[in-house]
Amino acid sequence: MFVEASVSGQQEFIPDESNNQFLMPEGLIGLPDFKRFQLIVDPESLPFVVLHSLEGDSIQIPALEPVGFVENYKLNINDEDAELLGLKGQDSNPLILNVATIKSFEPQKVTLNLAAPIIINRRNRVGKQVLLTNYQDYSTAHVLIDETA
Repeated sequence: MFVEASVSGQQEFIPDESNNQFLMPEGLIGLPDFKRFQLIVDPESLPFVVLHSLEGDSIQIPALEPVGFVENYKLNINDEDAELLGLKGQDSNPLILNVATIKSFEPQKVTLNLAAPIIINRRNRVGKQVLLTNYQDYSTAHVLIDETA
C-alpha cells in the first residue's frame, strides 16, 4: 500500500487527554515490550513531539512529522502492515512520525529515521513502526539539522 507523507499534514493533529494515547501491538523495532504510548506535544518544542511509554521503564522518544521537512517522501508499506493498522485506501489519513536522534545540542545535529517511520491510525489509535518496502530509498540517519559543519 502506498501512503503519501503529505496526507498527514492535511489534517492538523492536536492531541489532548482523549486522543493522545495509542497502542503499538508489536512494540518498537528493538523495543518489543513497549506497546502503550502517549503522544506529548509541547508548543515550545514543536515541530518535535515526544512518544512517552506508559509501561515498564519510562522512555521518551523524540519524533517529527516529515511534512514540510522531507520532500517527496513516499511511503510504501506491505499489505499486512496496512491491515494491522486498519488503513484502507487513500482516505486513511494516518499520522506519520519519524524517530529523531539528537546527536548534539550545541552545535545542534539532528537526524531522522526515514526508513522505518511510526504510522498511527488516527481513528483507532493503533500504531506500528514499519520498515518501508522501499526502505532502500531512505536513510536511517537523514540529516535534518547540522550546525556542526
